[in-house]
Amino acid sequence: MKRFAISTLLLFSVPILILAAFGVLSGPEAVAAGWAPNLTPSPTPIVNNISLQVSQWDDDTSVPMDTNDNRNRWNYIRLGTSATKDVKYINGLRFQHVSIPPDSRIIEAKLSLYYGGWTRDVPVHLKIQAENSDSAQSFADDQPLVSQRPLTSALVDWTITESPPAASWFQSPDIAEVLQMVVNRPGWHSGNSLAVIIRSTDTTEVNHYLDALSYDLRPDIAPKLEIVYETHVPVPTSTPTLTPTPTVTPTPEPGRLAIEKALPLPCNVSISGDTREWDNNVETYAACHPEWPETGPEAVYRIDLDYDNTDVHVQVFPSDTTQDLDIFLLPGADPDTCLQGAEANLLQQGLPAGQYYVAVDGYAGAAGDFKLISACTVHFPLALYLPVVLR
Repeated sequence: MKRFAISTLLLFSVPILILAAFGVLSGPEAVAAGWAPNLTPSPTPIVNNISLQVSQWDDDTSVPMDTNDNRNRWNYIRLGTSATKDVKYINGLRFQHVSIPPDSRIIEAKLSLYYGGWTRDVPVHLKIQAENSDSAQSFADDQPLVSQRPLTSALVDWTITESPPAASWFQSPDIAEVLQMVVNRPGWHSGNSLAVIIRSTDTTEVNHYLDALSYDLRPDIAPKLEIVYETHVPVPTSTPTLTPTPTVTPTPEPGRLAIEKALPLPCNVSISGDTREWDNNVETYAACHPEWPETGPEAVYRIDLDYDNTDVHVQVFPSDTTQDLDIFLLPGADPDTCLQGAEANLLQQGLPAGQYYVAVDGYAGAAGDFKLISACTVHFPLALYLPVVLR
């Protein structure tokens, strides 16, 4: 009888264990068999949205590849290939405090650039990549140029065929795969900075380019980056990077021109000014005339050239001829980038299209009111005139 009971127990317990092992039994039967299933569900992915924006002057730049001039204080971001010299541009946009945890999956990412009011011709063919680094540095002059930075192997083609855009903003194709390569880096951490690189391709024709606005001109409509990503870890709601109110004028830096306050200087006009209404930030223009002590206040003007190969002629006439006012032409705020200086009559030939600054400064502390006369002459390629000549 004892032997029968043991045998009977074995006959019934073995099938129960087998059924429990394969998940056939559940509830009380499984518990009775000494086994319970794993009831912990896999975490559901959490979808997050973040909105980023360029937030300081050295977080965007536009660099012409012939001169490698770091235009990080330019009011525009030039996309494409400019005229005459077949100069291609490479642009960098840096976004700070990117709150995407490691191991996240980028679902969608798109750039938005605000139309700058100038287009030469379309289509403009571009390639978008990212800086292949754990946390991108700014585009300040003491940092590597955008053209010298390592790039992701992932890239996305972007062809702009409509200019101006219907909604004032140019929106890029989805660049999720580009940003994913940065987030996948072993050194990536939430809160790091990333830089998006946009460059003209070899298929972009000469004179096909357009300008988008940079942070320097309008901080409120500086380049934006919208990202949708998913993670298994809850992430605090991201607050878009705050930008200063555009009506606030930044304090000029000592040793640099106050281009933030620059007044427009159109071509072929005569305007009046007074250096006594300006600050004295620059005392020498080392790249032009380092021997001249320009210790008076300097009035600053902005001149925009729409075409390559343009001659610029600027003259200054002080009301008080005893006040020695000089003229300087620069591509930016740094006096070390001075292109030319003159006592009263400045002529610079063959300038590429872009934005330049004219400073009226006082020699040995001179200051006073003046009249400024500008003239521009554009030298178009001969090919543009041939159809008219042969007609």
